[in-house]
Amino acid sequence: MSSHTLIPLGGTPAGRTVRVGWDAPLGTYFANAWDEPDDENAEPDHLVFAGAAPYDISDPATVLELVAPYAVIPDGLREQLLADRDSEGDRFRGRPATELVGTAALPYARSTRQADAIRAALH
Repeated sequence: MSSHTLIPLGGTPAGRTVRVGWDAPLGTYFANAWDEPDDENAEPDHLVFAGAAPYDISDPATVLELVAPYAVIPDGLREQLLADRDSEGDRFRGRPATELVGTAALPYARSTRQADAIRAALH
């Protein structure tokens, strides 16, 4: 799994964290942005939470678009994310939890592409 922590845009709360990367065990790119609360007993305020299901996001441009309102996107990050995927591969198929996770995620697939990829991994 790759993970790149980005620099939040100026004027944002001090506790803001923005990350993108490639999740090889799920075969998807992911994007997360959240603000840590001032109260240690409170939950973080999740601004972006995407790419948590198998084969959810296949294009790095999608995750960069999701976090662009919250962070500086460095030059070359799209190419780095593609390289991360190429070097780490897709490790969803054939893992011990593939059937459980894939079967649970299939009814919620957001696209035909995602549903087809999950079905292929299940066979």
